[in-house]
Amino acid sequence: MQNKSSGIFKILGVIGAVILFFVLQSFFPSFTTIFLVIAGIFLFLLVLLVLLLIYFSKKEQGDKTSSDANAVLAKARSKVIDLRQLKIRAKNQQVRDLSVEICGIADKILRALKEQPKDIPSARQFLNYYLPTLESILLKYVQLEEGGMITAELTENIITCLGDIKIAMEKQYANLFEDDLLDLSGEMEALTLACKRDGLLDDEDFSFQDVMTK
Repeated sequence: MQNKSSGIFKILGVIGAVILFFVLQSFFPSFTTIFLVIAGIFLFLLVLLVLLLIYFSKKEQGDKTSSDANAVLAKARSKVIDLRQLKIRAKNQQVRDLSVEICGIADKILRALKEQPKDIPSARQFLNYYLPTLESILLKYVQLEEGGMITAELTENIITCLGDIKIAMEKQYANLFEDDLLDLSGEMEALTLACKRDGLLDDEDFSFQDVMTK
């Protein structure tokens, strides 16, 4: 009942405002003009204020996202530096070689993520698992090696593990460019079809499928 009464009062208020406006316009045209100008200025300022709030809100969100991305990449770079230090301490040549290759792949992944921060969520496994786990494995291996507690079997297991991590990281790096490869394929196919449509290419001159399968 109270909601109905409130709705009726709102409708009556709007009707009263409209009636008042036409009364003022009839008897006080100059006052009505001033009122409209003031109302127009007020609405303009209100819209401007809303737009500014939206702009600064988006800017703040973008700055926060950029800051978070930089923090994630900085932490990952620190892990790679630690891996390089551990690699120097390792005595086994195969362990050192694999560590060098893994650090090189890690550098490429981090460079790609820096250029395309939007891909950081898809690289979460690499950032949050591969790097810390690899650091832990190498650290324990180096400590055992320096303490004279390493065995041939354990070394072989470490080499196998590092080889698996290397393959996983290579796949992670390739995945970062999967969307770009799909976009490039689509653009090349569209361009080829356009050239054929315009009579600039024949099937024997150029085959899109042949290029993509090479």
